[in-house]
Amino acid sequence: MENGMHNMFLPGLDEPDWKEHRQEARFLVNWRVAIVYEEREQRLSFRGRAFDISHGGFSLHSDFSLPMSDKVTVLISIPATHAGQRPKVVEVKSRVVYTVLSNEFGLFRTGVQFVEFKGDGRESLDFHLSYRNPAPQRTRQE
Repeated sequence: MENGMHNMFLPGLDEPDWKEHRQEARFLVNWRVAIVYEEREQRLSFRGRAFDISHGGFSLHSDFSLPMSDKVTVLISIPATHAGQRPKVVEVKSRVVYTVLSNEFGLFRTGVQFVEFKGDGRESLDFHLSYRNPAPQRTRQE
């Protein structure tokens, strides 16, 4: 990764009046994800774990500062709900909207916004989130 990549952030994220940009309920997960950058000459890809997800996107923690991009393909592996079943892989065109260094975890936090689901991906995600309890909303301390 290039030096300085960790300086990318969503405008307003570090301001005191910062408000949550994702309005949907968030759900805490530990799901495997792969992010493939489409516009690079050499195909850049990253594998990691989503730690919170909503109907509009997800966040992940990593050791790497991922470049912002409007053209990525995300593969989300939703674990099977019953023994003997295979995980459901959801493919969705997405955009990486921010990467910040998280003081809380000492890792980079990356936000990904969903754009267009392939096949029944939207329905599968909605189903798997429907039986989960939303995470408590965080408030930023001044």
